[in-house]
Amino acid sequence: MARTFLTAAEAVVLTTVLPPGMTDEMRDVAHCLFEALALMDGRVGQAKPDQAWTQKLQAFANMSVVQLQHLAREKGGRTIYLSRGLAMQLSARDREMCAKFRGNYDELADEYDLTPMRVRQIVDTYQREMFLSRQQQLPGLD
Repeated sequence: MARTFLTAAEAVVLTTVLPPGMTDEMRDVAHCLFEALALMDGRVGQAKPDQAWTQKLQAFANMSVVQLQHLAREKGGRTIYLSRGLAMQLSARDREMCAKFRGNYDELADEYDLTPMRVRQIVDTYQREMFLSRQQQLPGLD
C-alpha cells in the first residue's frame, strides 16, 4: 500500500494558526501532531483541499496548537527523551521471544523459524529501548 503524505496546501493550514515566537523545535512538534491527525483521514494528500477538508484541517491545526501549548506547560524547560517506541511496536511473538531470551539467539531462531540475525535485531532493539527508558529514571535526570 502506498504511503500517503500531507501536501504543502494542507500543511499551510497549520502554519496560519501557529502563534509567533515559536522555536523551530516547537514548530516541528506542532507539525508532527497535525500530520498524525490528518493522516488518519482518507482525504489527506490533496493538492487543492476542498472547503470541507480545509475546515477539518483547521480543526486539526487548532487541536495541534492546544496540544503543543499543553506540552509546553507540562514539560517546557526540561530535557525529555522520546524513544522511537520500537519496543511497544513489537508483535506478541516478538515480546514473547524477548521474554525468553537468555543469550540464546540460535535456539530462538530455531523455535520461531527465523534467522539468528533477525532474532538478534529484534532482541537488541527491545533491550536498547529498555536500557534507554531506565536511564531516564536515574537520579538527577529529572
